[in-house]
Amino acid sequence: MEVKNLKSYFETVAKELDGNYTDFSDDTVIITLPVGDGRFHSVKGIIDEKKHGHMVVFTASVCRLHEHPTIDYKKMLEHNYDYGYAKITITDEDFLEVMAAIKYDLCSAEEMKFMIEEISHVADMLEKEITGLDKF
Repeated sequence: MEVKNLKSYFETVAKELDGNYTDFSDDTVIITLPVGDGRFHSVKGIIDEKKHGHMVVFTASVCRLHEHPTIDYKKMLEHNYDYGYAKITITDEDFLEVMAAIKYDLCSAEEMKFMIEEISHVADMLEKEITGLDKF
């Protein structure tokens, strides 16, 4: 899989999962997927250059932290043991997010599809639990 074909692959995954694909910028795509019960969740995908090579990184927002000051952070960290790729993180922009990453050279198409599905469902479950909304 070449970098130049990655956006095409994301678009195919969005169609396969009955979602919508948005080409957000040169290095960022957004896939919005149905996650059940009439709810949807958006996943941002990027290729990020790190010290050890290119990484495929997916993120899905859950909520803004300052809007939900009673979040149980220990519980959020404990959730990280429940999933294959999805990990709960805090961004420097005040967001609770779910992310997954894998080295680009080692990633298969099926793994990326699994990662996208997993983080969209986990992020939506947490968003519903914490906020009761379907915002992201």
